[in-house]
Amino acid sequence: MVVDDDDDGEPSTKRKKVEEVVKGKSKGKGGLLKVWTDGSSRGNGRASAQAGYGVWFGEGDDRNVAARLPGLPQTNQRAELTGMLRALEIVPTSQPLEIISDSNYSINCATIWYKGWTKNGWKSSTGQTVLNRDIVEKIRAVMDQRDKAGVETRCTWVKGHNEDVGNTGADELAVAGSRLPAL
Repeated sequence: MVVDDDDDGEPSTKRKKVEEVVKGKSKGKGGLLKVWTDGSSRGNGRASAQAGYGVWFGEGDDRNVAARLPGLPQTNQRAELTGMLRALEIVPTSQPLEIISDSNYSINCATIWYKGWTKNGWKSSTGQTVLNRDIVEKIRAVMDQRDKAGVETRCTWVKGHNEDVGNTGADELAVAGSRLPAL
């Protein structure tokens, strides 16, 4: 990611944030590894939509992912959830993890709504079949494994497109993933 310096010769605030993440300061309180995820769908809601997801560990990190969303439908919400799932798959179960996302939908699916859905036979409060159940169940399976191992998994919301370096990185990866050939 290119980060411009300010005219005063000092590193910009944005560059300082990138350098903090690159130097390993992406670990938060309690040794939580911070990972940003995002989804993107060009033409969301249309049959021709192309979706991708991004997982951002830090500038130039080999674990960063830009990938096309497999299968149908190619929606932004499926891409957001798949990014979260991929982060959970990459990070070892023994590593405390904070997944940072600008998707309230994904965070709520993974941490709150699934409880009611499982009790209601995966029906919403209006009696409709829950969308994206397949991905939510996979996310919960990994999170439950981590819980049983006594390893913290935290999901944190961040405002999108608001100069958060990690969110910007995940967004760029998700957009790049949406431009890859269909799987």
